[in-house]
Amino acid sequence: MKKSNSLLEKVKETIDKYQMFAIKARIVVGVSGGPDSTTLLHLLLQLRDEYELKLWIAHLNHQLRGKEAEEEARWVKIFASKIGVPLISDSLDVATLAKREKLTLEEAARMARYDFFEHVSNQVSANRIAVGHTASDQVETVLMRLMKGTGLDGLSGIPPVRGRIIRPLIEIFHKEVEEYCEINNLEFCVDSSNNDTSFLRNQIRLDLLPLLSQEYNLQISKILLQMSKNLREDADFIRKKGEKEFGKVLRKERENKNQRWLVLDREKLFRLHPALQKRVLREGIRRIKGNLKEIGSDHLDSVLDLDGKRGTKQLSLPGNLVIQKQYEDFLIKKGESKNIPFTRYLVIPGKTDLSQLSLTLETRLISVKPHSFLASSFMDLKEKVVLNEVSRFPEEEVFFDFDKLKPPLFLRNRKKGDRFCPLGMKGSKKIKDFFIDLKIPMEKRGKIPLLLNRGKVVWIVGHRIDERFKVDNNTTKILAIKILKHF
Repeated sequence: MKKSNSLLEKVKETIDKYQMFAIKARIVVGVSGGPDSTTLLHLLLQLRDEYELKLWIAHLNHQLRGKEAEEEARWVKIFASKIGVPLISDSLDVATLAKREKLTLEEAARMARYDFFEHVSNQVSANRIAVGHTASDQVETVLMRLMKGTGLDGLSGIPPVRGRIIRPLIEIFHKEVEEYCEINNLEFCVDSSNNDTSFLRNQIRLDLLPLLSQEYNLQISKILLQMSKNLREDADFIRKKGEKEFGKVLRKERENKNQRWLVLDREKLFRLHPALQKRVLREGIRRIKGNLKEIGSDHLDSVLDLDGKRGTKQLSLPGNLVIQKQYEDFLIKKGESKNIPFTRYLVIPGKTDLSQLSLTLETRLISVKPHSFLASSFMDLKEKVVLNEVSRFPEEEVFFDFDKLKPPLFLRNRKKGDRFCPLGMKGSKKIKDFFIDLKIPMEKRGKIPLLLNRGKVVWIVGHRIDERFKVDNNTTKILAIKILKHF
């Protein structure tokens, strides 16, 4: 009984060290029926009075092992009734889930299990979910991640606390659990899939760890456990530092009906140490994607490599994530933003609304005598337009020689191959190149209307008119177009 009491004290130390729960905590205990979860529940029962705990048992049948899984569900039901703890159980076809979501069976089972635990916790208003991961699971996880390739966070292993998930056995090896079950005459179920070496975790537990222990270091498990703890402390420090720097690098963050996105300041980002650059990117990705699943160090390297490339560049990452390098910024967004196609005739004179772009244009016709406009206020306005073009400021009102146009005029999105003759320049220019020169972000280009007449671009709305349609000394009628609402 001495070993039993010592294990209880060891678990209490872990609970207090990581502040897993306080007095009067409401805890859902994930119980599979195996030795680890059975021991966890037994220990929490012993602590129930001391901490005034309210406990529930949650059990999910993954429907992967037929009658064996059904027997486990029955065993958990009997055990819950015997000890007087409420049970909430369910079953789910994990194989179908894995196929539908394109996950491995292990990934699908884990996702289903935690989704179920969260559902139960919400149902009973619990503030903690206790699961039976042990130090042995920790060691296996670290080795598995090392073999697949990972960074500091991966080598930190399974966190003792994550949200409301707590792991009171995380510093207890499985051998200690087996001894505890034997001393306390605890019955439990045996999962036959734990011997299936088609799973990497089982290969590590059954083959690799014994080999490392026997041939290289008898204390390999304890060494790996201590290493993960040390790295977790380092990772936590860098993470907090990264979150602080993220706040400085973040330019803006927005969310609308269709999309959530944020913008990072490139210059500030690249002033940081490379380790913090990746932390800032990870935090930005986490905010948009919701998690960091499938995002590895190689993805972050690819994002940072965009910095050396000219113009706007785009990179797709797992989870329908898109990252764009656009001149002074990095844009992180979920999915591709789709341009809304539009075609609208320009009302002359009058107002034309492009509601999808929150844009309204007002037109008017002005008759003038040849040369007379040069001395009028229109010349002042024309000069302002020219100055704005040189300074790359948006155009508020533009003027065209109406006699050079052949109505009707219409507005539409840009198309591949569109060209125009920019005011003040000789020859034509691709509109794509014009946008690049003005450093207009890629996702905004398709939303900038073009004013066309007989297949020729007359005006890139808000940016530049075409040289061929400008007012000159022979102009007798002017078409003035004013932007009333900005897009």
